[in-house]
Amino acid sequence: MTSPSKTTYCVGAVVALMLLGLVLVARHHGNDPAETPSASIPIPVPSSPAAGPSPDALPSMDMFGNRLDATPNPAGAALPQDRVARPDGHSADHLVAAPTGLVWQRGWGGSALGFSRSDGPNQVRDGVASGYADTPQGAALAAYDALGRALSAPDGVWQHVVANRYVGGGQALIARFARSRTSTPEAAKYVVVPDGVRVLPGYRPDFAVVQVAIRGKDGWGCSTWPMAWTDGDWNVRVPDNVDDLWISTPLDSLAGFGAWK
Repeated sequence: MTSPSKTTYCVGAVVALMLLGLVLVARHHGNDPAETPSASIPIPVPSSPAAGPSPDALPSMDMFGNRLDATPNPAGAALPQDRVARPDGHSADHLVAAPTGLVWQRGWGGSALGFSRSDGPNQVRDGVASGYADTPQGAALAAYDALGRALSAPDGVWQHVVANRYVGGGQALIARFARSRTSTPEAAKYVVVPDGVRVLPGYRPDFAVVQVAIRGKDGWGCSTWPMAWTDGDWNVRVPDNVDDLWISTPLDSLAGFGAWK
């Protein structure tokens, strides 16, 4: 049984935080002898199935109890877009404000995939989401989505995500994600709804630095995702050293982050 910590981690690289922090928590609690029943108890089986909707059509939750909407396709479903509804780019909180109509959908393996009605994505094709607004909100949505899909999508799809949503990195980036996925086969369920999001000051229409707050094991940490506007969309600008995407820096609080739930 997974018993997630109530502390928080900031992620630019969920791999560094969730897969090194949360996974250790999950494994520790999953191996607790006190949670193993001493004897099995027979459970009555109904003679006919109960009427009602399929569980797959109902909302569910991530490992921290955040709502995940159901969709027929585990790659998620884009929502109708309304440019007028976008957060005011001149407001004091425009770098942390959540996009309008934000929902988190249940993706592959229980991963949390973010969709908005104001800042994208406007389509999902072959498992890859695209069509993000050239706004801070669009950059942040694209950053977390690119990471979440690279960790949760099945073989043959996640490589396509990396090839289309990351600029630079090449085979070294593919190999790095492959190692993370191999070391944590259930990586998808650790792609949870973030506790907070922010875009750092200095945002420009062609470049953004995104930080995302996520619960983890022992406290707060922060990793950074550089995003570049290329070919009409936001894509991850991979550093020269691929491993820099896995670096985490401790934080004392979540002050300065926006709530995106």
